[in-house]
Amino acid sequence: MKRILLVDDHEMARKAMKHFLEHHGYACEEAEHGAVALAKLEQGPSIDLIVSDNHMPVMTGMDLLLQVKGNPNFGLIPFILYSGNVTDEMYQQANEAGALAVLNKPYNFSDFVGMVNNALQTP
Repeated sequence: MKRILLVDDHEMARKAMKHFLEHHGYACEEAEHGAVALAKLEQGPSIDLIVSDNHMPVMTGMDLLLQVKGNPNFGLIPFILYSGNVTDEMYQQANEAGALAVLNKPYNFSDFVGMVNNALQTP
């Protein structure tokens, strides 16, 4: 079963995403900000996809993206970044840093799961 790390400081958002993704056959881990996400990546189990909000305390999603992509142990993990106010500059920075996709909230859950399926190459 593919494992997804959900990173968002809003517990309700994480729980909704987790419920939706588990319904589609994925296992999910949760982290409330980027520093916790990095610790979970270091501890295992292995993660197949990271989905992160950008605006969080302690470490933003963009900072997490840069840390992940700069680490040889998990730099190849696909990363989807989302935010309530995606700017052209943010979109460009995230793509240059290696994000698979950048989503603007609110987003359609059907489109989101299609993106996840594509990232994990599952039908």
